[in-house]
Amino acid sequence: MIDSMKALINGTIYTSFNPLKKVSGLVISHGKVIYAGDSEVAKKIVELSGGEIVDLKGKYVMPAFFDSHLHLDELGMSLEMVDLRGAKSIEELIQRLKRGKGRIIFGFGWDQDELGEWPTRKELNAIDKPVFIYRKCFHVAVANDKMLELLNLTPSKDFDEDTGIIKEKSLEEARKVINERVLTVEDYVYYIKRAQEHLLDLGVKSVSFMSVNEKALRALFYLEREGKLSINVFAYVTPEVLDKLESIGLGRFQGNRLTIAGVKLFTDGSLGARTALLSKPYSDDPSTSGQLVMEREELIRITEKARSLGLDVAIHAIGDKALDVALDVFETTGFPGRIEHASLVRDDQLERVKNLKVRLSVQPHFIISDWWIVERVGEERVKWVYRFKDLMKVAELGFSTDSPIEPADPWLTVDAAVNRGKGKVKLYELTKDQALDIKDALHSYTYGSARVSLASDIGKLEPGFKAEYIILDRDPLVVK
Repeated sequence: MIDSMKALINGTIYTSFNPLKKVSGLVISHGKVIYAGDSEVAKKIVELSGGEIVDLKGKYVMPAFFDSHLHLDELGMSLEMVDLRGAKSIEELIQRLKRGKGRIIFGFGWDQDELGEWPTRKELNAIDKPVFIYRKCFHVAVANDKMLELLNLTPSKDFDEDTGIIKEKSLEEARKVINERVLTVEDYVYYIKRAQEHLLDLGVKSVSFMSVNEKALRALFYLEREGKLSINVFAYVTPEVLDKLESIGLGRFQGNRLTIAGVKLFTDGSLGARTALLSKPYSDDPSTSGQLVMEREELIRITEKARSLGLDVAIHAIGDKALDVALDVFETTGFPGRIEHASLVRDDQLERVKNLKVRLSVQPHFIISDWWIVERVGEERVKWVYRFKDLMKVAELGFSTDSPIEPADPWLTVDAAVNRGKGKVKLYELTKDQALDIKDALHSYTYGSARVSLASDIGKLEPGFKAEYIILDRDPLVVK
């Protein structure tokens, strides 16, 4: 008897969404699809081998979701953090934080526009423990006095000592202190396990894990070695970890579940914090156009280093000027890497994206969360915002949540891509032509994400592909 062989029969099995293919039977052996076709044939194959037969009884099967950009450690941490999303006042925020547990109180999800003001260190001093709370974009944080004593940050344009507000480069420094002095490898093991349990419950079985630091990478290697990784993880490391990989001559590594896939770089910040780099000033704050986080020459240097190790390069670029920088880097190096977010894309940039053959990881649920986007960039530029239909015509598109920045639930992302916040946000009426059909949305969240992450055998249920699937009670192509 071959215990590893299994047949799925008597159901509707979507093996691919683009092109759309469906069968009634599937045979799986040693974790791979070996037959996709007629249910009776699948049954006979497995009966002959003595394997397991699963009667779907009319249910639906599709490839499992592949989230092409999230943060496993921060997702796991966020599941333990105080959830500050939707807080409408500083008083409400403080009350939620007072219910937090642990030696240090971490929180996430606040939005100064919803609060009516920015939280500051003074207000957070109401909690008699170190407090560190991320804005919903994770590009801004605020700490109280006790936490700032641990961080010992130098005042700069990114760290306002009076308010305790920390941005961009200072926030990276703060994270480094937390990673090196506060969290342990064991903490990361716990957070990653917590995150993967959550994702499996949601039907997500593959991810690209962005900005993997050394402790997180050590945790991933431990979980891979112990056979405790339950999802496929494509790790995109920080530049600091890339240096260490180069020092030992380690490039792309592929284990059973873990792949060291590439390096993650930044050009700018976020639209919410007005640190995303635009070609013209923000419409609701003409005093700023955002900021460049990493110089072009440095981006080129690191890209060349990653390339020499056989690694991929993922560049965060939200604003249209930041996208110019990222495209310049890939054009200069001749390297067809991937761009994260591409939130504002001008018409003239579409052709460059196509010619350079870059891949794009986008986050449809930003449409819902960035409810203020029309005022922030103005109606003249809003046609460039989250233009997924146009982008799909010029590049391979993968879907993601950037979780914990957005909820990890893939169906919320699919809904945002298909319905574009209809009846919820102003952006819908101005850009409804960019709404995707359900087939294209599911393709982007399965095979599209796999292609963006250079995973050649994930995202379809065809012979030779990994048998990563989910079983559903309803037809995924029927939009509710």
